[in-house]
Amino acid sequence: MPDRRSRWREVSGIPVEAPFLRAVEAVGGPAVLGYPITPGLFAGDALHQYFNHGRLDAPGRSSAHQVGVPRLADLGKAMARALQAPPAAGSDGPFADPWIDESRRDRAGPPASAPFDWRGWRIRLYERDLVRMLDRSPVDARPTPGHLGDLFVTLDDTERTRGAEGPAPVQRLTADPPSEVQAPILTYHRIAGPTAFQAQLEGLMDAGLSPVSFEHLVAAIEGWAELPDRPFVVSFDDGWLDQIDGALPVLQDLRVPAVFFVLPGFDRHGQGHMTLADIQSVRAAGVTVGSHTINHANLPPLYRTNLGAAQAEVVESRLWLEADVAGVDYFAYPLGRFDPDVKALVAAAEYRAAVSTVPGILHNLERLFELRRVGVEAWWPLADVVQKIRQAAAADGVPSPV
Repeated sequence: MPDRRSRWREVSGIPVEAPFLRAVEAVGGPAVLGYPITPGLFAGDALHQYFNHGRLDAPGRSSAHQVGVPRLADLGKAMARALQAPPAAGSDGPFADPWIDESRRDRAGPPASAPFDWRGWRIRLYERDLVRMLDRSPVDARPTPGHLGDLFVTLDDTERTRGAEGPAPVQRLTADPPSEVQAPILTYHRIAGPTAFQAQLEGLMDAGLSPVSFEHLVAAIEGWAELPDRPFVVSFDDGWLDQIDGALPVLQDLRVPAVFFVLPGFDRHGQGHMTLADIQSVRAAGVTVGSHTINHANLPPLYRTNLGAAQAEVVESRLWLEADVAGVDYFAYPLGRFDPDVKALVAAAEYRAAVSTVPGILHNLERLFELRRVGVEAWWPLADVVQKIRQAAAADGVPSPV
């Protein structure tokens, strides 16, 4: 098997998207799911990625599923709708015979269609698999599962839309990236309790702002996703334990995505930071995890005095998190401090984006490794948060979204 750190890009040249890195392993790795056949794709607010034998989804707020928690899509059910296949009823016929690869029966789920003919095959669709009768010899045909993803992406737009009951892109937008994207990225540190924090989020949403994931924002800046009107992002720095008790339940109750920039191993100082198990629980709840170095290092002077140590802070923190938590694509500069050398270091480490503490709400490709944010406190009244957003918008010379 290829090295997991490569995200299995060797076969198709397409890496597994960071949110799906552990999910691929959980379903059995490439031996079960195959390799990526598309990059990540946004369908509305949900992130999708197709593999040879299925699709992984990271649901958004519009889904009935838990926000941000990867799941294996019921792609066989979608394909049954797409092809207007006969309903699952009647005799199994030859599909009751032993399958080639019997281990897939349980993962396939219940039938999503009766057997029918399609493209010269006799096939039957299951919730998460497709089974074809394939000839092993002139006198022997056996039910053979697999290649559901490969075949779904060959459907035309009308069929895929009917099957998904909504947009189901299989390639990224090809238009030029937008010149700019406007979205406040709220930055929190300590949490005093859930009440004021919940009132802030509810107030912003009542005012017409739409919470989006950090992945969605970066994809829009890169030019391959569309954002809802008046988007905003919620971010947390430093990996304080009180973020789990005071913020995470609110985020889950309101179905608001968020990104936590954490310090793996920093709990050793006994100051109230998340352990590795805590970080794993945050990711399991659907939160995006980003790196904030290992030692909360002030990177510009460290770079000048000890380049190897600066590289370790940027690179090793990511490797640590990817080995034990999830894929990591995003970085937050400790203390908000960076310079051209530090930006280049983070980019060379193959992060996709990095956030600063420079006030602002306007983002573009030139700022991808110094994204502006809006520093707020979780115990402030809503009016103070709104004021900070307006000040950040003014700093960028753009209208405030609220």
